[in-house]
Amino acid sequence: MREGVCRRASSASLLALSLLTVALLPILALVPTPAAATARTTLETDPAKAPPPAPLSVSLTSVTPNISVPKAPVRINGSVRNSGVAPIALPVARALLGLSPLNSRRAVSDWAASTGNQAALREVAHVSVGTALAPGAVAAFTLTIPAAEISHADAFAVLALQVEVVGTTSDGAQRFGDVRTFLPTLAAIKAFEPLSIAWLVPLTLDPDPALLGMPGPARTAAWARAVGPGSRLDRVIQGTENANVTWAIDPAILGRQPATSSLDTPVPLATPAPTSSGTPTPGPTPVPDPVTGITTALAGRLKAAAPLHTLWSLPYADPDLDAMLRLTSGNRALDALVRHPSTVDVAVGPARADIAWPVAGTLTPTSQARLRSAYPAPGLSAAVTSASTLDSQIGTVTGASRKSSTGLPLLAYDEPLSRTVAQTSAKATGAITIQRFLADSMALLGERPGTRNRSVLIAEPRTFAGDPAVLRSLFAAVAKAKWLIPATTGQVLGASETMAPEPSSTGAGLTTVTGTSTSPAATPATPDPLSPGSSPLTQAQLAAIPGTLAAINGVSSILGDGRLFASSWSDAQVQKVSTRWREHPEGIAAIDTATNAAIDTVGRSVRVAPSSVNFFADRGVMQVTVVNDLDVPIHDVHLTLTPAQPRLRIERQPGPLKIGAKSRANVPLQVTSIAAGLVSVEAVLTTHNGTPLGQNANVTVRVQPPASWIYWVLGGLAGLILVGGIQRSLRRGSTRGSRPDAQEPPLND
Repeated sequence: MREGVCRRASSASLLALSLLTVALLPILALVPTPAAATARTTLETDPAKAPPPAPLSVSLTSVTPNISVPKAPVRINGSVRNSGVAPIALPVARALLGLSPLNSRRAVSDWAASTGNQAALREVAHVSVGTALAPGAVAAFTLTIPAAEISHADAFAVLALQVEVVGTTSDGAQRFGDVRTFLPTLAAIKAFEPLSIAWLVPLTLDPDPALLGMPGPARTAAWARAVGPGSRLDRVIQGTENANVTWAIDPAILGRQPATSSLDTPVPLATPAPTSSGTPTPGPTPVPDPVTGITTALAGRLKAAAPLHTLWSLPYADPDLDAMLRLTSGNRALDALVRHPSTVDVAVGPARADIAWPVAGTLTPTSQARLRSAYPAPGLSAAVTSASTLDSQIGTVTGASRKSSTGLPLLAYDEPLSRTVAQTSAKATGAITIQRFLADSMALLGERPGTRNRSVLIAEPRTFAGDPAVLRSLFAAVAKAKWLIPATTGQVLGASETMAPEPSSTGAGLTTVTGTSTSPAATPATPDPLSPGSSPLTQAQLAAIPGTLAAINGVSSILGDGRLFASSWSDAQVQKVSTRWREHPEGIAAIDTATNAAIDTVGRSVRVAPSSVNFFADRGVMQVTVVNDLDVPIHDVHLTLTPAQPRLRIERQPGPLKIGAKSRANVPLQVTSIAAGLVSVEAVLTTHNGTPLGQNANVTVRVQPPASWIYWVLGGLAGLILVGGIQRSLRRGSTRGSRPDAQEPPLND
C-alpha cells in the first residue's frame, strides 16, 4: 500500500515538474548562453567574422498586414527547419524591430544583403516552437507584434525586421537561424505626394531551338513546354492577367507569321510546278499541326484578358536591337522585321508597335538615330531604357518619364525595384520579396516626399518567371500602399512627350541615377536578370542568313509540300536574331545544324545514277537516270550535263524534270559525237535558283563515231545486194514456169 502511494506521489511530482518546465520554456530560451552572447557580439561588431550558418533555416510565409498602421498588430507566419544532425531542444521564435528607420535606398539594400548593422534591434515578440525539433523536421510558428510595440512617430518609415529562431542541443550548444525583412509603417496623417507606378511585362518565348523546324512530336512537346499549362509564360500570364500591367508581346508566341520574310528581301514561298496540262501538281493533303491548337488557345486567353491591359507588340521574334544596330547587315534585317505586320492586332487586340525596348537598357545618340531609321512611318514614338544609365543633373530627375537630348521620349524603368519583382519566381521567399519591394519603394518616396507627379516604371526581363501566387500577393500589397497609385505606360509616355529634352551628359557635375533616385544601389550578389549576357550575333552570322534562306527557298521549290518546308525553316533563320539567345549561343548553333540537315536530306535524296554508256553514232539519243528517294513527288528539277572533253557535244540540255515519290526518270539527251574516246560527263542537279541537289555524278560515255571508210563499205554492200537481187529476178524470169508456152491449156467441158 505504501509502495503504491509512493509511486503515485512520484508520478505526480514528475508531472508537476514537466508542466513547470513547459511553462518556463519561453523564459529559459530567452536567456542567452555565453556562446550565444559571444556569437551575437561578433555578428554585431564585425559581420565578416560571423560564425558559419547554423543548422536552423527560417522562412516566412506572410506578414499581415504588409504595412503597419496605428492600433493594428502585425502577425508573422513562418517556419523553421532543423537542417542539422542533432535534435534542437526548446526552440523559440523571436521578432526584432529596428530602433530607427532605414532612411535611404542604400540602407534598405544593405539590410537586405545582411551587411547592415544589427545592434540597434529590440525584441517585440516571441513564441515557443514546441519542445524539440528533430533533424530534418519543420515546425510552423506565428509571431504577433502588438500594435503598441510599433512606432508611428513618422508619417512613413521603413523599419528593419528580423525573425530568428534559437534553440539548444543536448550538449548545451546554442543553435541560431534568422531571416531579414522589412516592416513599412504609415501614420494616420498623410504627409507625402504619392508615386505613380506603372508595370511593363514581356511575353516572349524561351530559348529552345526545338520550337522551330518542321512539325513533329518533339516540336509539339516544346511548344507545350513553352506556352502550355505550367509553362513559364503561362505562370507569368496567371500572375499578371488581373493586374493593370502592360504586356509587351512577341508575335512569335502566337506561331509563325502568315508569310515568311527574309532578313534582306522577301523569300517567296514554294508553289507547285505546272504540269504539261497547265494545272498545278496536287500535293499531299496537309496534316493539321498540333502547335496551331496550342497557340490558338494562348491567343484566345490573351484576347479575353486584353481589356485590362495596355498591349505592345514587339517586332517579330523580339530581335536583339542592341546587337543588330551595331552591325550593317543587322540594320537591314531589323528594318525587314519591324516593317512586317504584326499578328497581335488581329489575334489579341490593338497593340502599339512604335516603342522600342532594347534588352540592355542603354541608349546612345547613335543608337537612337539608328532606331528611328529602323522604325517606319509613323515612326519611333519612344524607347524603354534603364534610369540608371541616364545621366542628369541632381534635382532634374522627374521619374519614369524622360526625354533624351535628341528629343526621343523615354520610359525609364527603376532597376532595383524591377530586380526585386524579378525575384518573385521563388515562392519560398515570396513574403520577403514583397516586403522588400514595399520598403524600397517607400525609401524612394522618402528621397523627395513632397515632389508632385513623380512616377516609377517596373520593367521585367525577358526571362521573367514570377510565381502566380507571389505576384498576386504583390499586386494586392501594392494596391494597399497609399504612397503608390496605379498608372499605365501610356500615362508615363504622355508625360515624357510633354517634357523638354534633357541636356547632354558631359560628365562634369553629374551623377548616375539609380532608378528614379540619385543614390546608388548596391551591386547584386546574384546574376542580374536585367543585365543579360552579350549577344552571340556577329556580322558573319547575319551575312550567312540570306544564303541559307536562298537554299531553303530553292529546296522547297522542288517539293510537293514545299510551302511547309519553306515557312518552317525560313522562320527558324529569322528567329536566330531573337533576344532570347543571349547567354544561350548554343541555341543558334542548334538552329543552323537542324536547318542544314534538312536541306542536305532533300539534296542527297535527289541524285543522278552513275552509269556507263556506249555511243557508236554521229548523232543520237543518250539516256541519264535521275532518282528521287523522297516520299513526296518533286518538280522543277534542272539537270545540266557538261562533258569533260570536246569529243562529245550535248545539243540541248533537258527541260525541268518531274519525278514521282520513290521513283526514277530516264532523261533522253540529244548528243553528237565528235571524236572517238572515253568521255566523262558531269551531271549536276539544281533548283530554279541554282541551289545544288545531291552530289555531282559522272556518266562515262565510250564514244566511237563511225569512220568514212565504213560508208564506202556499206555502200558497196548495198550495191552488191542490189545487183544480186536483180540477177535473181532475171533468173527467175527465164525458168519454164515463167514462159508463155509453158502454160497449161484450158480443160474442155
